[in-house]
Amino acid sequence: MMLEQALTILDMESEPAPPPGGAVTVRGTVTVDADDPFLDGHYPGFPLVPGFSLVQYVHELVTGATGAPAHQPAVLERARFLSPVRPGEEVLVEARVLHDEDGVRTDADVSAGGRPAARIRLRLPAALPDTTQEQH
Repeated sequence: MMLEQALTILDMESEPAPPPGGAVTVRGTVTVDADDPFLDGHYPGFPLVPGFSLVQYVHELVTGATGAPAHQPAVLERARFLSPVRPGEEVLVEARVLHDEDGVRTDADVSAGGRPAARIRLRLPAALPDTTQEQH
């Protein structure tokens, strides 16, 4: 199974939508197949799910829960990787999502095999900076 396919089958649970300025907690699980070619070379003889994939799982969960486009750019504000994630382990993402005037912010805890694997903070900006004007 390709990583993209794993993300599309992310099982998700969520609380009712929050009021403006409120927060909601969403949860999702995904298991990366040990035969996924995405894992080739990361690392031979000791395959690990890349940290980038964990960040991508959080992004997928948050965009799915908020209705944001899947291609919505995100700002990775913080990522702390606590333990390795092996292919075949169930990955649980639990994210607290807060809507505010600046967009969507989330703090997520990622676990695998029942142990903490990562803490990730993402922000989906309400508006992207205008990069078309020349800087002087």
